[in-house]
Amino acid sequence: MTSENWKSGIRISIALCLLTLSAAPEVMADTNSSSPNKYGNQRQFRPPNADRDYAVEHLKGPIDIPNVPPFTGRTKFLSGLRYPNDPSGYRLGMTFAAMEEPTQILDWYKTALGNYQWKLVENPQDPNSLTASKGGATFTLSLSPNRVVGYRTVVVVSYKAHAGK
Repeated sequence: MTSENWKSGIRISIALCLLTLSAAPEVMADTNSSSPNKYGNQRQFRPPNADRDYAVEHLKGPIDIPNVPPFTGRTKFLSGLRYPNDPSGYRLGMTFAAMEEPTQILDWYKTALGNYQWKLVENPQDPNSLTASKGGATFTLSLSPNRVVGYRTVVVVSYKAHAGK
């Protein structure tokens, strides 16, 4: 196959694609509709109440996590989100900068969660994280190095209380 034949084949393929798209614009139109298209297929999209159910609340400061004591180290609240209407359960996440080393923070949380009767789930692949469960709720801690002057560690905590628990 010569270079010219190859280029001609590419041009024909592109032209066919463009012709196909221009001949059936109704297939591409009205992508937010849940009504049947000309082929009788019902389009499936997110439910109408998704904006309410998955609305996010930006936290202005740290909030208490049920049955999890607040870390007693030296931290600075960076950000947080809460999903108060999530139908699958209550969710929240917060990020802090901490002056302590990751191992100190991890040890503190292991002890504190154990004192509050959380069941720790080991994750040998990631020594800088832990997950714990208690009564249908899940708590996750993730640690990473921090680049903010004066702080050593980024601490991300998340909590999920499953609906009906």
